[in-house]
Amino acid sequence: MTENGPEFPLDELRRAAGEDRTARARIDALGRELDSGSPMRASIDTHVAELRKHPSLAALIANWFDDPRTQAFIDELTGTGL
Repeated sequence: MTENGPEFPLDELRRAAGEDRTARARIDALGRELDSGSPMRASIDTHVAELRKHPSLAALIANWFDDPRTQAFIDELTGTGL
């Protein structure tokens, strides 16, 4: 997602998740979705909502997801930014 928005903080999120396998799996799933040829907004929104529930991840994911560049990228997925 580097060309259209801020870099997804995969490594930072994984470090913050520590040994929480559920959170790490969710982070990895979100990373795969973003790297897919056609990421789906609903899937991204679901992953982000679940990651926001983890206190150790909430600020990191919010800083990335709420960034206007990320939001512009997400809006383009559904054409809402056009």
